[in-house]
Amino acid sequence: MPVHEPEWKEACALIGEVALLYSALDHQLYLIVIEVTQLEYAPMLESIVATLDPRQKIEILKSRASHVRQKDWQKPLKTHADRLERVARIRNVVCHTPLIRNKKTGKLEFAPVATSKILKSLRISDDRTFTYDRLSLDQVKDIIPVAERALGGGEDILSHFKKVRAALATKKQED
Repeated sequence: MPVHEPEWKEACALIGEVALLYSALDHQLYLIVIEVTQLEYAPMLESIVATLDPRQKIEILKSRASHVRQKDWQKPLKTHADRLERVARIRNVVCHTPLIRNKKTGKLEFAPVATSKILKSLRISDDRTFTYDRLSLDQVKDIIPVAERALGGGEDILSHFKKVRAALATKKQED
């Protein structure tokens, strides 16, 4: 595939956008995890939390969301975790799966080549017919607004926690 093809350039732009959005979401996620777990700030805290695998951070967020007393805060936390999982799945595919042209449709698709990934996505219709899941560029386009909503939702979550920390600091000074 020549790099000067418009379809190829568009695919590269989409891959880059998803990767950059996910990097921003991961950065934001470790800040949210620090707030949700009520960790006290320390010089290396962000660096340590940042080394956790994103899947672990999402699981921490999901598990802690049910322990938040304010019910109207639980839903945004769980929604944010769900969006992060959806974006992470697409990001992992676009960053770790080859982009090939579908022989039937002529469109570019992400198709797994590793045996384990092929077996996970394999759909057997009968003893002679099978297919496996591929990710289209349209599906990649569709995840970008989800990632943008997650980024905005994450900022709202962080601002709520900032207000809570400020209120707790004020109350502590009064006591």
